[in-house]
Amino acid sequence: MSAIDLLSLFRRELELCKVKPGEVMAVLSGPNTRRDYIEAFVAAGQQLGAEVFHLHLPQPVASGRQTPTTAQGALWGVTPLTGHKSGVDILKKAGMLVDLVGLLHSPEQLEIQKAGTRVLMVVEPPDILARMIARPDSRTRVEAAGRKIAAASELRVTSPAGTDITYKLGQYSRSPILQYGYTDQPGRWDHFPGAFAYTWPNEGQSEGVIVLRAGDIIFPFKEFVRSEVRVTVKKGFITDISGGFDAEHLAHFMAAWNDPDAYAMAHIGWGLDEMALWNGISLINKESAIGQDGRAFYGNVLWSTGPNTDVGGTRTTPAHLDIVMKGASLFLDGEAMVRDGDVVPDDQRVRRAAA
Repeated sequence: MSAIDLLSLFRRELELCKVKPGEVMAVLSGPNTRRDYIEAFVAAGQQLGAEVFHLHLPQPVASGRQTPTTAQGALWGVTPLTGHKSGVDILKKAGMLVDLVGLLHSPEQLEIQKAGTRVLMVVEPPDILARMIARPDSRTRVEAAGRKIAAASELRVTSPAGTDITYKLGQYSRSPILQYGYTDQPGRWDHFPGAFAYTWPNEGQSEGVIVLRAGDIIFPFKEFVRSEVRVTVKKGFITDISGGFDAEHLAHFMAAWNDPDAYAMAHIGWGLDEMALWNGISLINKESAIGQDGRAFYGNVLWSTGPNTDVGGTRTTPAHLDIVMKGASLFLDGEAMVRDGDVVPDDQRVRRAAA
């Protein structure tokens, strides 16, 4: 993508975020950030009349290990901003923060949000950003899903492979996490691009079995499942992983963290982005893309493990998996939101209820 096209794309994104003249806008970068992204976002913000500053953070020497980019690694919540109090204080002064580092699941991001700063994470390659930029109905669709989540007390997932798991809701679900690819409200976070809705279950109240089959996706591996994986969940934690090679691979990865919280069930929801590609991970460079296609494609069911600090919980583990199921069904209080991989539109649900 040319510099002019990238500038145009980022200006359009900032317009969705309602960046306005005189507003303070920050661009945060780290050692692995694309230089063209920094330049294009700074220029786009200036074109819209914002007071733009760029904060670049080096790799923290005291960390004792390299902090991987969100595209490269599995380490969430540890970033160049970790423990950088002066950096946090500076960013809290901005009305809009463009996060090119990946602050997700970090206490620093939460502190910045609490100050009223809206935060937009951007780490995907340009072609994915351009294809998946929010459409006119993206927000409407996601917010409608959020209202359904907020009113529900139980979420159930089933699949032809044998999945049958129930999540009790209410502890965190009254304020579900809604992603539609931009943020225009104080203190709100979003990730450009992608459209999906999700929540966290009540602590200790997820029970059942999840059966992964060929075509499902495991992140951060960014790989399709090739053989059956059977995951047993009791009282909110994974207690057993069985199957073939994929199960062994997954079990080994989780055990390597030596952290009981790695096995906790975290967010659960479904994808609502019609421009996202289920097979996107077969087309990407794993070193440059995080995999929003797989996370957001229309009709997926995505469940995760690990941290819950985004909704006020206390699990800060960096061990985090996003696991995407294709062809599954998701129900809220018995009402289908997704059936066999197809999103059930509101009008269909109304007609069925009346029949």
